[in-house]
Amino acid sequence: MLELPPDIPADVPGLWEGYARWLDSKGVSRPRVTIHGGYGKNNLGDDAILDVLLTRTLGRFPDADVTVVCHGPENVKARYPDLPNLSACHFKSLDALRAVVGSHLYFIGGGGIVNRINVYSGRQRLRLLDMKGKYLFVAALGAKLAGARTHFYAIGATSFPDAGVKLLAKWGLRHADVVSVRDRRSLDNLRALGVCRDIVLVRDPAVSLAPAPREEAESLLSRWNAGPGDRPRVCLGFRYVREPGLSNDAKVDKVVGLARHLMDTGLRVVFLAASQHPSEHFEDDLHFGRAVRDRLGETDHFALIEEYGHPRLTMAVLGCMDLCVLERLHAVILASLAGVPVYAISYDHKVTEFAKLAGQERHLMELHEFMQQRSFAWLDPLLDGLHLPPEAT
Repeated sequence: MLELPPDIPADVPGLWEGYARWLDSKGVSRPRVTIHGGYGKNNLGDDAILDVLLTRTLGRFPDADVTVVCHGPENVKARYPDLPNLSACHFKSLDALRAVVGSHLYFIGGGGIVNRINVYSGRQRLRLLDMKGKYLFVAALGAKLAGARTHFYAIGATSFPDAGVKLLAKWGLRHADVVSVRDRRSLDNLRALGVCRDIVLVRDPAVSLAPAPREEAESLLSRWNAGPGDRPRVCLGFRYVREPGLSNDAKVDKVVGLARHLMDTGLRVVFLAASQHPSEHFEDDLHFGRAVRDRLGETDHFALIEEYGHPRLTMAVLGCMDLCVLERLHAVILASLAGVPVYAISYDHKVTEFAKLAGQERHLMELHEFMQQRSFAWLDPLLDGLHLPPEAT
């Protein structure tokens, strides 16, 4: 079971009460709230953060008109048909501009908004409308100038890919009303950048997510031939990376070797794609999973989940597993919350930071170490606790 330091709060203490008092002082009974982030592009972490932030916002302000500024507005609207006051728009739209200038509360809603692996930041350095590395800061500054309370909400800032992002981060965060971060490295980085203001360390919002019913998860698993059987189920979740000196082709081969080892041990392997980006190859874990399946060849003991579910459903799916070996941060968080043994393969500082925070360093390996391992003996301590079928023992 996941245990986090008790001195780190789930949210900024007194945050929502403070917003309520400010709105009352303005005579606002039905606030306009904007939540801005990388939502709707089928990324487990971003969508889990949005779910929690919507729950917290509407729990305090049930009559609020909420606009989600994001990558995939249609996906967001389809996921929340029961919220009549929820609208969503693409970040490059007139509706997004209206949200910037017309909001009472403007949230930059969590996630790793600046880090070295962003698809655009650090790769296309002059691209202003990079939603994660630059445009977020410009939008928040615009909302602040238009009279909104602005909040960088439980953000990750584990590294800064270019000088432009550094400048905008320093400027934008100084002028925000509230800044909270999800890990100590982000806090230290912002301090080193010269952001001299109150910054609150909080837990990642996804830690507050509640799972869907188990029967819904088993129904999804059964649709992809991954339902319960005589073999324990081990979930694998890996991604492509842009890393100098690291071949993604070799990484697929390494994961194929791990899958074969697990199957030979008597386990059933279930590959879960925690990100299924509609257009970015490096953010499409389903493509990675298909490459693994193709190289494995025909087998009854490997299943690929080719369906992207609501984050609460994905959490429940992870909870159905007997063991998980995962790379993406929020897959690690949700599996840990579900009480499943997790071995984390860290491709980025944010994964390492969470493992440290949760006291899970024993079950953590950096990606470059994973690629160099000659065997999979490092996983044996977790495999020893599984009930294997008689033919495998």
